[in-house]
Amino acid sequence: MREQDVVVVRAARVFSPGAPDAEAIAMAGGRVLATGGSAELLERFRTKRLVDVGDRTIVPGFNDAHAHFADTVHGHREIDVSAARVPDVAALLSDLRGAAAGVADWVMASGYDDASSGPLDRDMIDAVIPEKPVLVRHVSSHWAVLNTAAMRALDISEDEADIPGGTYGRDLRGRLTGHVYERALLARYVSRDTDALTPIPLAEPGALLDLYEQTAREWNAHGITSACDAFVGPRQLAMHTAAKRAGVRRIRVNMLLAAERYDDLRSLGLGTEMGDEWLRIAGIKAFVDGAIGGRTCLVSEPFCGTHDHGMEVSSVDELAALVTAVHDDGNRLAVHANGDAAIRRLLDAFEAAQARNPLPTRHRIEHCSIVDRDIIARIARLGVMVTPFARYASFYGQRLERWYGSARTERMFAHRSFLDAGVTVGASTDHPASPLSPLGALQSMVTRAGVDGVTVGGSQAITVEEALAVYTIGSARTTGEAGVKGRLEPGYLADFAVLDRDPRVVPPEEIASVNVVATYVGGEPVFEAA
Repeated sequence: MREQDVVVVRAARVFSPGAPDAEAIAMAGGRVLATGGSAELLERFRTKRLVDVGDRTIVPGFNDAHAHFADTVHGHREIDVSAARVPDVAALLSDLRGAAAGVADWVMASGYDDASSGPLDRDMIDAVIPEKPVLVRHVSSHWAVLNTAAMRALDISEDEADIPGGTYGRDLRGRLTGHVYERALLARYVSRDTDALTPIPLAEPGALLDLYEQTAREWNAHGITSACDAFVGPRQLAMHTAAKRAGVRRIRVNMLLAAERYDDLRSLGLGTEMGDEWLRIAGIKAFVDGAIGGRTCLVSEPFCGTHDHGMEVSSVDELAALVTAVHDDGNRLAVHANGDAAIRRLLDAFEAAQARNPLPTRHRIEHCSIVDRDIIARIARLGVMVTPFARYASFYGQRLERWYGSARTERMFAHRSFLDAGVTVGASTDHPASPLSPLGALQSMVTRAGVDGVTVGGSQAITVEEALAVYTIGSARTTGEAGVKGRLEPGYLADFAVLDRDPRVVPPEEIASVNVVATYVGGEPVFEAA
């Protein structure tokens, strides 16, 4: 290291979890060399290279431990029908009709939120687009609505039978409504998880490089320096690999590889933590149940006002066989389980695998949404890590109480209870299932206030310092990178965000309005506000 390579960045304060605030960072070669006073560091490293960000706050780069980066890239090619853009189904249908005029074949849309925009079915889409196939994905990505032309193109007949882990919606007369849930959707809409042929048009990974870099820039603008892409099949893997080969160095990506291809991965010798500081394997992704917002998670008590207990995506035997195989290979599992019944089933499998073959591997539960004391105690005993939704209390607000009741919402996204039990917690927006902004997610974890003003599960609120730790060192632990990410200490990656205010001192209800001024990855600026 040459003295002229060392750069010192000075701010009003530098936050690193578990350490006293500093004034400055010294960095070189993409790593932090030291923190302390700016004058001290300039003298110590005999450098004159000083970046002074003024009365700003520096925090470790935000790390979303469960989001869908590749699907966000794909989403740029689809029509955005999220509730933020379309106030109701009439506006949604108008957008679909307008988009259909500009495409030759499939009309693809994503972000549909039935709880905000209203119900949508096959006949409603047919009324405005009768000839071209249309697929509208729910914001949860766990179900979609097809029109008749899409059903025909995907060879879905009126007498189509449900499959294990997947169903087709029907009206009271037994006629298909166009709703396709869980594995029934994946079995038809295979562009993101298998190489099987599909009539849905797909872009080659190399053709998406511009959108990949655009997406990385957008995430950098939120202060995000790392993310764990939470479902990576062959096409997503090809996309990430193409971007790495092309030299895209804006965001560090961990991948959860689709369990459906585990035998292929095993035969190639691929496993957990293979890769480098830019692209690596964090675990094997599987599913037990469905979604919180989609109301398809597997729950012990039915959803409010119904007799519905949700959906099983993997059977007990399927789950046990997968957990056994992955655990015995020494690889990390990252299993989607939202409902309490699903989480208990998964813990049964984890406990059996560990009892039979004790290994130091720490597995993950993705979302781990509805818990109780017994579930938390079992998680803590096993050393399992969790990634509960960081933004859902804010995003869904009172709707959660309408679907689950106030008693259950006090046990949902249980950041407070997990931390008190010593459980490792990483941050998760599950974007695009909820808004991406880490500052918005921090506010949600701290206040538990919905955008509608209703406090949801207030007993699970945590402090700002704890929320920052969840979004940094907590996320790093969930991918096995606690020695290189999540702190601003000697030897750690020089990944950080510069904020215009300190989220620890602004009123809690204003945390989301704190602005990201700049983002650095490997000591290099990847975003600077105009």
